[in-house]
Amino acid sequence: MKSAGFRFICFVLCAATLAWPQGVPTPATRASNSAGPGGLAGLIKKAEAARESDKTDEAIGLYKQIVRMKPDFAESWWYLGTLYYESDQYPEGQAAFRHVTGLKPEMALGWAMLGLCEFETKDYARALVHLSRADVLKIPRDGDFYEVAKYHLALLLIRSAEFESAVQEMAEFAREGKDTPQFTEAMGLAGLRKPLLPQELPPTERELVLDVGHAMCDAAGRRADSVENDTSELVRKYPKVPQIHYIVGAMVLASDPDRSLTEWKAELEISPSHPQVLVAIAQEYLKRGQYETALPYAERAVKANAGYFTAHAVLGQVLAEGNLDVSRGIRELETAVRLAPTQPQVHFALGTAYVKAGRKEDAAKERTEFLRLRGKN
Repeated sequence: MKSAGFRFICFVLCAATLAWPQGVPTPATRASNSAGPGGLAGLIKKAEAARESDKTDEAIGLYKQIVRMKPDFAESWWYLGTLYYESDQYPEGQAAFRHVTGLKPEMALGWAMLGLCEFETKDYARALVHLSRADVLKIPRDGDFYEVAKYHLALLLIRSAEFESAVQEMAEFAREGKDTPQFTEAMGLAGLRKPLLPQELPPTERELVLDVGHAMCDAAGRRADSVENDTSELVRKYPKVPQIHYIVGAMVLASDPDRSLTEWKAELEISPSHPQVLVAIAQEYLKRGQYETALPYAERAVKANAGYFTAHAVLGQVLAEGNLDVSRGIRELETAVRLAPTQPQVHFALGTAYVKAGRKEDAAKERTEFLRLRGKN
C-alpha cells in the first residue's frame, strides 16, 4: 500500500519533524559554516539536488558519504532511509532508520518508517513494536503516510491475534469513508479472527472475508441502511460459518439487542465454547439485571478461556452485582485486574464490588487507579 504521493509526503513531513531548537545551528548550517564548496556543505547540496531530481542511486551514494562524515546528522539518515525504502532496499532502510530513532527517539515518523521496513523484511515482531511506538508518539495525519502506517499496524495486530485492537484501528478510516479494499480485507480478517496477512489468505476464503469486512466497515461508519442489508446477506450466504452470527449480533446490538441474543445463541450452536459470544450474552443479561440467567454463560466463558480477562470481569460483576456470591465475585474481578491491569473499567468494577463488601479502603484505591488510567488513556 505504497502510494505515488508517499515519497513526497515523507520528505515534506521530515522538514517539520526534524526541526531543531531555535538559535541552535542545524548540522547543515554548521557544515556550511565550516566546510568549503568541496566539503560537507557541498555534498549536502549535491545530495538534495539528486534527490529532488529523482536520481535515487546518486542521492543514496551522496547521503552515505554525508553520514560517514557526520554520523549524528539525523536529517541525512532520514533521507537515506526514505530513499532506500522507496527503492525497495528494506534492510538498508532498517539500518538507516535505526540511526534516526537513536538520534531522535521522540520522532514518530522515524519509528514508523523503521517498522515499515521491518514489515517488508518479515521481521514482524519488531515491526509491531516499532509501529506501536510510533502510534503512541502520534503519527502525523498529513496525507497518505498516516494511512500506510496505520494499515500495516492493523495487519500486524491481526497477525498477533489482537483482533479487537485491529478493528479499532480500522474503524477510524471507516468512519471517515476511507475503507479502501485493503482496509476492507483487513477488517474481514479481524472480524473472522483469522491471524493471517492478506497474502496468506486462501483464495477460496477471499469472498467471505471481503463480505464480512464490507459489513463491518458499514457498521463502523454508522451506515444504518447498509447495515440492515449487510446482516441479512451474511446470514443468508454463510448460515453455518463460524463467527458470522457473532458478528451480526454485534452489529445490531445498539438497535435490536433481542436479535443480538438470538444471533449469539445461534453462534453457540456452531461454536459452543466461543468465549466472546458467551461473554456477550452474559453482558447483555447483566445489563438487563437478569443475573441468574447471565451466570451460566459467564461461567462457561471462563471455562472456555481462563486467560480472557473480560470473562472473569463479567463473571465477577454478575456474582457481585446480583448478590449471588459477592466474595467469589471479588475474586473473579481481582483475577481480571491481574490479567489486564491497565483496563480502567475493571478497576471500577472491582472498586464497586469492594464497596458492596464494606472494604472502603480497597474500594478507594481501585477508584483512584480507575481515574488515573482513564486520564492516561
